[in-house]
Amino acid sequence: MNGDGMQVRHGIKALAATALTGAMLLVGVVTMTSSAGAATASVPGLTATSVTVGTISTQTGTLASNFSSLIYGERAYFNYINAQGGVNGRKINYQYALDDAGNPTTFNQLANTLINQDHVFAVTGVATAFFSPNLFTESRIPTYGYNVTGNWAGPSNLFAAGGSVQYYPAAGPQVSYVARQTQKKPSIAFIAYGVAASAASCQSEQNSLKAAGYTVSYSDLKVSYPGSTVATDVQRMKQAGSNMVVSCMDVQGNVTMARAIKQYGLTNMTQLWFSGNDQSTLDTNQSLMQGVYFDIGHVPFTASPKLYPGLKLYFAQMKKYEPKYASDEIALQGWESAALFVQGLKLAGKNPTQASVTAADNSLTSYTAGGLTAPVNWKSAGHSGNAPPYCLAYIKVSGDKYVATLNKGKNVFNCFHSINPKKNPVFPLPAGVPAPA
Repeated sequence: MNGDGMQVRHGIKALAATALTGAMLLVGVVTMTSSAGAATASVPGLTATSVTVGTISTQTGTLASNFSSLIYGERAYFNYINAQGGVNGRKINYQYALDDAGNPTTFNQLANTLINQDHVFAVTGVATAFFSPNLFTESRIPTYGYNVTGNWAGPSNLFAAGGSVQYYPAAGPQVSYVARQTQKKPSIAFIAYGVAASAASCQSEQNSLKAAGYTVSYSDLKVSYPGSTVATDVQRMKQAGSNMVVSCMDVQGNVTMARAIKQYGLTNMTQLWFSGNDQSTLDTNQSLMQGVYFDIGHVPFTASPKLYPGLKLYFAQMKKYEPKYASDEIALQGWESAALFVQGLKLAGKNPTQASVTAADNSLTSYTAGGLTAPVNWKSAGHSGNAPPYCLAYIKVSGDKYVATLNKGKNVFNCFHSINPKKNPVFPLPAGVPAPA
């Protein structure tokens, strides 16, 4: 992510590739029905004492592990707000948590249900590989969620956590910085699934680094999902002399790759993954993941809560309401989404409308979800921009934890001011980027 609201990486392209492949494997459709929500004549989902909202995510089926925990981050944040009395005298009625089971037809049906039958005030969490923005933009309903599809950019009422734009060129310097810091003479391999949602990011980074003079010694951007043949790629990386691999695959493919890297004795191989930085994955694959790098758009979970009050609040409320998901990356996306909605609702005042909440969120010029994330400028670039700075935190597996790395002092964020792969991050951090208290 970066200061103007572009998702340069979340590991989400690989998840979308997983979904597109996995959808073909589904043989059934699971739907969750709901009753009509309360609504006033003029403002859907709004009463004198409540604001009714809903969400659609993939909670069951082949793809559930990639999306299902978003609802727990949402729920924890809304419980936290309601415990304080709600927003301007109204409690958040988180009534509908619908499951599309990883099926695009079901997703569209449930979107129609939420908006036209349940009449929710806002859709506060979308987490699916099959997000279709049409109905949401036509109805102008405030919509928040997890961007894995790349089609959130543009409409002013669509707010993906961390920014609605996936801006691939910004990843070039972020990848090259890891290369320079870990290898004297980087010889880089790129690997992705043969689906645009996975391959596009790696292709962009590969092109950028090649143009900057880096050695790209191996590339396979057409790996078949779920990556069961990736050992062959690792063997070829070894033959090509690669000492770093950038992976745009999902967790399953990455773990399979790591196993092959260990099998072939590539002990000096730098691994940069864009998917897999969740604690349950590490707990299961600790020996394979030692030294693996990731880049993320939020304060690392292992940072000091004393130094980052936003992290302290997040952990306190998650451990109170949804302790199982306190260190879950997708749950954090839900927390961010819920927090942005609530911020807009607060700013909209005592008589909010869907339009006024959208306008309020679009007035935010440095939104950080309470000091958790790199800032998003929703006013100028959150929906469409590509301007620097591009800010992220690096983490690395060490033992049983993901720890901040390649950072400066107690700062966890690095901010790049250019898409030139030869440029380093710039300090001090730009205004608005969460820094140690």
